[in-house]
Amino acid sequence: MIRDNKLEQENRITKWIYHTIPFAVLFLLWEVLARVIHQPYILPPFSAVAASALSLSLADDLAITFGFSLLGLLITLLAGLPLGLVIQRSNKAKWALEPFFWFLLFAIGIGTTRLTPILILMFGLTQLTTLIQSIIVPILVVAIISGYGSMHFAIRLGFLACLSFWFMGEMIFRTAILGMGYQFSMSYDLHNVEMMYAIILLMGFTGLFIDRVLLKYVGNLIKKKGSDCLGKSDF
Repeated sequence: MIRDNKLEQENRITKWIYHTIPFAVLFLLWEVLARVIHQPYILPPFSAVAASALSLSLADDLAITFGFSLLGLLITLLAGLPLGLVIQRSNKAKWALEPFFWFLLFAIGIGTTRLTPILILMFGLTQLTTLIQSIIVPILVVAIISGYGSMHFAIRLGFLACLSFWFMGEMIFRTAILGMGYQFSMSYDLHNVEMMYAIILLMGFTGLFIDRVLLKYVGNLIKKKGSDCLGKSDF
C-alpha cells in the first residue's frame, strides 16, 4: 500500500514536470525574442507581462468573466445535455435534430454576430444580451457532441465556448465596466499591449485550471456513475 502511494506520487511529479516543460520553453523563447526585437508595442517581454498579470489589478474582472461563463455553462448543460441524450437514444430524433442543429450553427455563425443586432433590439445593451449570445452556440455544440456519447468532452468544449462567447460579448457590448473582455477592449483602445498580453495569459491559465480541476472532477463523477450503472445492470 505504501509502495503504491509512493509510485502514484512519483507519477504525479513526473506528469507535473512534463506539463511544465512546454510552458517553460514557450515563455523563455518569448522573453528572449522580445529582448532581441525590442518592440514593446508589438511583443513586450514575458517578465513584464507576468508582472502585470500578477498585480491583482484584474482580479475582479477575472472573477466576473469566469463567474458568468460558469453560469452560462450551467444553463448550456441544462439545455444541451438532455437534447444530446434524446439524440443518443433515438435514431429518429438523431435523423431529425442533428441536421437541424448543424443548420443553426451554419446559419447563426460561429461568432453569433448575425444575431447581435436582433438581440440588442430585443434586450438592449445589457448583461442579459451578453449571456444569451454566449450560450446559443454552446448549447448546440454540447447537444451534438453529447449525442455521440462524449458527455465529458461536450462539457469541456461547452465551457470553452461559453467562456469565448462571453469574452467576445464583453468586448462587443461593453455592458459593464468590469470583465476581462471589457478590459481587453479598453487596453486595445489605449494601446496598452502589455495589459492585453496579461489578460490573455490570465485567461489561459485560469481556464486551464478550471478545466483540469473542476471539469475533471465532473468527468470523474460521470465515469463513476456510468460504472455504477453498468454494475447494476450485471445483476
